[in-house]
Amino acid sequence: MTAALDRAQFYAAARKAPFGGSLSQSQVDGMNAILDMAPPLMATMDLGYCFATAHHETGGAMVPRAENLNYTTAARIRATWKSRFANDAAAAPYVRNPQALANKVYGGRMGNVLPNDGWDFRGMGLVQSTGRENAQRGTKRLRELGYLTAGQDLEKTPALMLDSDIAAAMLFVGLSEGWYTGRKLAQFFGPGLENPVGARTMVNPDDHGPEIAVTYRAFANALRAAGHKPGAVSASVPVTPVQTAPVPPVATSPLPAPTPPLVDPAQRNSGSPTLPVPLPEPEPVALGFWGTVAARLRAAFPRKDV
Repeated sequence: MTAALDRAQFYAAARKAPFGGSLSQSQVDGMNAILDMAPPLMATMDLGYCFATAHHETGGAMVPRAENLNYTTAARIRATWKSRFANDAAAAPYVRNPQALANKVYGGRMGNVLPNDGWDFRGMGLVQSTGRENAQRGTKRLRELGYLTAGQDLEKTPALMLDSDIAAAMLFVGLSEGWYTGRKLAQFFGPGLENPVGARTMVNPDDHGPEIAVTYRAFANALRAAGHKPGAVSASVPVTPVQTAPVPPVATSPLPAPTPPLVDPAQRNSGSPTLPVPLPEPEPVALGFWGTVAARLRAAFPRKDV
């Protein structure tokens, strides 16, 4: 396994908190995918906060999701985007109109420039990465780290952010390197430093910090109960996680040296196709005396088509 811990013990503890006594198979599958991609050197506090972020951003589902913008009342819309709508009448046209709402609240910012960019680049994945700019940043960095092939592009195909491996990479690398707000894990967790309430500002400077901090402590306790040991597994760049299209020919010009990651990416444990092994060349067959005579006759008197 990539994150060194007893998974049975982890799920036994996590089932009690933060999941309140029950876990679905889908939730377990989602957390297995996250653990499979967890950087082996990542500290327990950092990993616990990544789990807490995924829990909050997916509503506890623990699998990548696209943002649900199908609001049923104008009041709910205004409560979420207080600065965008002056009154209920202004929000009313966007009730049960998720695409229009996305383009209204996300259009013209976060790198969004086209009329439908707000919808195309609404929140996705385990961290709800939003905006064309994050898709561009993610594509460049995840290619450098080996999580994406040259033919995979989050800007051209935003739905790739719903792939479990890519979503986990965006969670771990994004929070470690400060993709979303410029703030990163090292500013909130480390030797003598533990600030799960303030850590919420890595994703969104909203008022959910205290509740996510409670979830963080539950996940961190579950990891410790399972014996999580950072560095117990050697890190290596993962193989390509998914194939969605033929990979174009490799460019002949040398690529620039990538910036080393703040956390080493983990080796994937599943879903990696094995490259086919070429068949060996057949052994030459000994012809024997009469076989040698026949071969010489065929060479001396080749067959002619009539």
